Amino acid sequence: MHNSTRIGFEHRIALFYMILIVVIGLLALRMVQLQWVQHEQYSLQADDNRLNTIPLLSVRGEISDRNGKPLAINQTSYQLVVIPERVKDKKKLLAELSPWFQWDEKKQLRLLRKVKKDRADRPVILENKLDWEHIAPIAARLHQFPGLDVQVGTHRYYPYGFLVSHLMGYLSKTQKKHLDMGMLASEKIGSTGLERVWESSLHGQLGNQLEEVNARGRRIQVLDSKAPVMGSHVRASIDIELQQTAAAALGERNGAVVMMDVHTGEVLVALSMPSFDNNAFIQGFSHKQWKRWMDDERHPLLNRTTQAVYPPASTFKMLTSFAGLRHAVPLSHSETTCAGYIQLKTRRLRCWNRYGHGHVDMAKALMQSCDVYFYELSKQIGNQKLHDEALMWGFGEKTGIAIPERKGSVPRVKMYQGELMIAGIGQGSVTASPLQVARFAAAIANGGKVLRPQLQAGVKPEIIRQVDVSQASLDKVRKAMRTVVSTRGGTAYRVLSDTAVSVAGKTGTAQVVAMSQKSRKAKKNQLNHHKDHAWFMGYAPYENPRIAFAVIVEHGEHGGSTAGPIAKQVINHWAEKYL
Repeated sequence: MHNSTRIGFEHRIALFYMILIVVIGLLALRMVQLQWVQHEQYSLQADDNRLNTIPLLSVRGEISDRNGKPLAINQTSYQLVVIPERVKDKKKLLAELSPWFQWDEKKQLRLLRKVKKDRADRPVILENKLDWEHIAPIAARLHQFPGLDVQVGTHRYYPYGFLVSHLMGYLSKTQKKHLDMGMLASEKIGSTGLERVWESSLHGQLGNQLEEVNARGRRIQVLDSKAPVMGSHVRASIDIELQQTAAAALGERNGAVVMMDVHTGEVLVALSMPSFDNNAFIQGFSHKQWKRWMDDERHPLLNRTTQAVYPPASTFKMLTSFAGLRHAVPLSHSETTCAGYIQLKTRRLRCWNRYGHGHVDMAKALMQSCDVYFYELSKQIGNQKLHDEALMWGFGEKTGIAIPERKGSVPRVKMYQGELMIAGIGQGSVTASPLQVARFAAAIANGGKVLRPQLQAGVKPEIIRQVDVSQASLDKVRKAMRTVVSTRGGTAYRVLSDTAVSVAGKTGTAQVVAMSQKSRKAKKNQLNHHKDHAWFMGYAPYENPRIAFAVIVEHGEHGGSTAGPIAKQVINHWAEKYL
């Protein structure tokens, strides 16, 4: 019995040792797996537990005009921030700060929800874009407010505000699609205008800061940092001084002024009035302000240089002339008699001069802007040919400029005879933006090159198409445009004959509503929005063209007396500066 008990005991001991060996073996194998096989994986997990990478926002690149004057810059500003975990009574803190920042109860509640929602150990912005005078009283009392801090940052600023707001655009917060692309919720992106067009260049690159944190995720120290890369500086084609001159000349009237280089397509002036201050989009504005803009019948948010289209009126007569010369219709090389109207079967189409211009050929008809001559010329040209000529010179299509635009319309292929004759003087079915009209003037000046308008200085010119136009046709139309300004009897002679440089141009009066001759006699009693639009377009210098321009004044009535003086001031300033 004693021996059997002893043998049983020894068996149990042996089994125990076997189990112990197996357990130690398993532990050894697990240790080998952790230390060598899966070392890298767990090492990374351990680092994740103790390291935290914080993104650092980049500074946005700046925009200047062609001569280096700032159009969009970054200004130093201050932020009032709070670290929630360091504040015992957040509601009390906000109440104590409210007298300095005029926070009402609703604003305090919004901030309180924001503070509670965001991460407790990260700064939460309470106020942004503050100047030092505003933040200094708080900065001096930070010791009284645990968890409160003042940080230095930047915000976008547009020094010329309303002068270039349609062109520059503004910034907005990132949306979901941007977050999906890897951007941060705190970043700003270009929403409209050049801010949007050049977003990829202006945006810059994020930096980062590597922090050591404890088990609760609280920062212990900064281990490493990579500075963010500032966005690129971009030089716009605009000359802000010429833009200022155009704005002063246009005054309180609605309209647009465009000036461009006839060889490169660079846009020197792109003024749209009325306008708005795009700094309001950076500083923040109320719903009431937005509603005022939207309800304003003058439409200050509309960029009239590219997004408004008007009947080009008599500025279109050069195109009708080119079509007549191209197809050698009889009247393009002869004359007719203007009695002040042309009689159709059921109606009269009148000339702007009710007494008539007498005997007129193409040159005189352009100089004095005779409607009757172009009624008859259009009739001889026909629908299809006038339609095709308009497309050839860039009407009825977008110019290709980088900002949003409308394409306007060209004479329809299917029109009644009366409609065709009206289209031949730039009325009826024909519409164009001021930029399209300026580009047309540039194409006349440069020999038929239809250019893509450029908003960045120094870029390579882009010719969209070369119009097949003879030198004889160009010379004939150009000389007539010169007489509009230089010869007594020309529709712009009295205003522009003494311009600093020689100008070739064309006036235009775009009819807004159809009126009988009797109604036109009572223009003084018309409502302002029924009055005609005033155009003046052309190029300069006549002998060696360098710039083309277009000016429209909404309801300005007469192109020569209303739009002409505006063009004159801008041309004179350009000549003084660049010649």
